[in-house]
Amino acid sequence: MIISIIVAIVVAVLVYLLVHRMISKRAISIITNDAQKITDAAMNDVLPILIERDYIETPDSQFASETVANMWGAGVMAFEYQFTVGPNKINFDEVRWQLNSQLNTYADQNDIQSYEDVDRIFIVTDLWTYLDQLHIDVAYVVNESTAEYVKDLAKLS
Repeated sequence: MIISIIVAIVVAVLVYLLVHRMISKRAISIITNDAQKITDAAMNDVLPILIERDYIETPDSQFASETVANMWGAGVMAFEYQFTVGPNKINFDEVRWQLNSQLNTYADQNDIQSYEDVDRIFIVTDLWTYLDQLHIDVAYVVNESTAEYVKDLAKLS
């Protein structure tokens, strides 16, 4: 009788934990998708700057971002973009400055909210080329996890 009660309690706890985990993962997925759409719209708005300077070629189709690796933890709103490199040599400092400036102008114009009034809502966290592709990582600082991610990356560089 006691064993049956213990087994029932263990099963109930396991079911609760499983359901809780599924609900949490679904909520994080919804928030991440919303943040990704906002960041994609901002990047789409500032992309002409890179095209005008021949740093990248005009994308053949609508570009898509990928979530930066989850090794940084759940809830980090950082996305990677890839574009074919254009004919001009890329000045990474200039590209980073231009993107940070224009992305945050876009955020101001569109009243995009940030986490605890951070200085910049969008931050280019990494920028590199590999196999004729320009890779750009952009963080949308909308929560504590992303703010900590940006701080950690700043410590590494």
